[in-house]
Amino acid sequence: MTIELDQLVTSCLAQLEITAEPDQPENTAGMRERFFEFLVLILANLYGKTPIASPLFDRTTMLRVTMGMDDGEAGKLTGRTEDWMRIEGLLRQQDGQKAYFLTRPVLAVLSTLTSAGTLGEVIEKLLKHYASAPPSPAVRNSARLLGSYILTRLARS
Repeated sequence: MTIELDQLVTSCLAQLEITAEPDQPENTAGMRERFFEFLVLILANLYGKTPIASPLFDRTTMLRVTMGMDDGEAGKLTGRTEDWMRIEGLLRQQDGQKAYFLTRPVLAVLSTLTSAGTLGEVIEKLLKHYASAPPSPAVRNSARLLGSYILTRLARS
């Protein structure tokens, strides 16, 4: 079964409106799931700053995704995510700096129109939610699904 982008966007935005419960279960997601979260949050951060080069994420975003991981595993995840995104051509590094910008194919996918604005604008809302409060398991799942959608679209181009 294929899910349409507007369904993913509607579901994601609905999850952002739900107030998180204070005693949420610990995040038990594996590396791949957390990688998809990072992917979306990094793209959202860079989309909002296009065309200016920027760091991939801030400390709060990193801590929201890596919560529950030991420091060594969290460091591996952030480093490998950065490396993978650069090697796969999702972003480019500004010469001699830890500042990045989106490539044309990624910017094209994030410019896809949805019922709630561009895909980039939708994931920016997701990033703001992560910055303001720990995300619920449903919000995390929405981020992962959007990450999967983005990679699928990039693979086709």
